[in-house]
Amino acid sequence: MQDKCLNHFAEWCESQHKKSTRIIDIGAWCGTWSMVMQEFAENINCYEPNKTHFECLEKNLAQYNHINLYNNAIGGSNGFVKLTDDPATQNTRVIYETGDTSIYTLDHLNLNDVEMIKIDVEGLEMEVLKGATQTLENVQFIMIELNNNSKRYGSSNLEIESYLKDIGYKILIKTWPDIVYFRR
Repeated sequence: MQDKCLNHFAEWCESQHKKSTRIIDIGAWCGTWSMVMQEFAENINCYEPNKTHFECLEKNLAQYNHINLYNNAIGGSNGFVKLTDDPATQNTRVIYETGDTSIYTLDHLNLNDVEMIKIDVEGLEMEVLKGATQTLENVQFIMIELNNNSKRYGSSNLEIESYLKDIGYKILIKTWPDIVYFRR
């Protein structure tokens, strides 16, 4: 995800002297996004449900004291879910069946100082957004990967884009499949 978009956004943050109080990295994978963005944040919370990816995340981000790591999923409800892996793409998908992976809504975490959220959840984007209605009230930036995987969960890129527009977000940077939205 996001190399080109991430680079553009990091350059923009640097030009604006932007430093966020807290950034949330949902679908943190091995931490490459947070490694770049860590210089623009006082704190980063990384959420990665896949145990193998989480081990990589721990190794890659161990040197950063202001980055907190959580081995759970973020979605539209609280509970436990099952994960499936696609070895061909290294993607992990949430299956809404009882499993052993914790899933929480962002609102459940009660984080009121979040200024930016990155969402790379292989189709679960709308669920994440619906579970973050209170959290989003203070969020200025959302970077989201929209690659049509949302169809798996009964949503679409257009629906997600319309939802974000309806709650006041505008596009700042768009390089398929990634979009950075902002709200003043």
